[in-house]
Amino acid sequence: MVGIPEEESYLSCVMPREALKHEFLLDGIFAVAALDIARSSEEPDATKYEHIALEYYNRGSAAFRALLADIPPDTYHLMFIFATAAAVMVLGLPQGTGDSEDEMTALGRIITLADLFSGTLLIVHAGWDKLIDAPYPFREALSVKVSSPEALDPNCPVERDGLPYRLASLDLLDDEIKTALARLDSVNDELHGPRQAVGEGEHAAEGDARSVHEMYRLAIFWLKENFAERAVKGYFLSFFSLAGQDFAAAMKNAEPVALFILLHWAVELDAAGRDQWWAKGLGRQLVIEVSDILQSSQLVLIPDGRDGIAWVRQRVGLPT
Repeated sequence: MVGIPEEESYLSCVMPREALKHEFLLDGIFAVAALDIARSSEEPDATKYEHIALEYYNRGSAAFRALLADIPPDTYHLMFIFATAAAVMVLGLPQGTGDSEDEMTALGRIITLADLFSGTLLIVHAGWDKLIDAPYPFREALSVKVSSPEALDPNCPVERDGLPYRLASLDLLDDEIKTALARLDSVNDELHGPRQAVGEGEHAAEGDARSVHEMYRLAIFWLKENFAERAVKGYFLSFFSLAGQDFAAAMKNAEPVALFILLHWAVELDAAGRDQWWAKGLGRQLVIEVSDILQSSQLVLIPDGRDGIAWVRQRVGLPT
């Protein structure tokens, strides 16, 4: 659960003390702990902890949502942490209860995750000045991606806009992954036209196509960054916050290029599942579902589209 070393002290000391004063956070801790037992224990009846986890999570979520209308200044960092725990719950809970009407697909789960991170981003924006000086090591977390340490001087305020973020070098990627990610740009160009500025007097539909192309171009840019960044554990989860709400909406609408990009993100999720119990098997299942949907889209008529689907399936151990 620790993304940077500085988080260890916060998660092991500060957070438990705060949880004794804030029931929603205590419920969140118990929920994740119970789900961890359900997923990691070899006890025959370990799955009973799934129901316990869900009970704690639902109770904590209700209290969490009630606080969103008026967040106390000293609670922003706790809300941020609960939202992170909620992401673990969304990914780690079983896909259904056995009743087909209750089944949550892997794709549905990721759409829920994107909505959750959108809400988390609102918390960050609303409480930036509280978060930056909270007990949570926010400055240290930012320092991993900010190229100018002086911008995070603890004696100075940190401006949310204009921080000099450090991007990971794409040179760190091997040629196979570079080729796979390049196909994303190719497919976006093929289906939505190459990147161009909207000209004066241009038809509105053409302008919309340009904006759709730009939305996907930015999502692809951040996906490449996700693949290249190796210094921050779990950084791939930042993709949905970075890709934006328009991209999340395109995923919900099952737009082919959005799903094609998501399909490649699933490679990162699958890799995380080898080490993280809450992601185990989910990336592979997401690839199965999304690649099946894409088989009936115009994307399979494009060579780079077909090759991209085949590459992702091969990467997670599925037949092509």
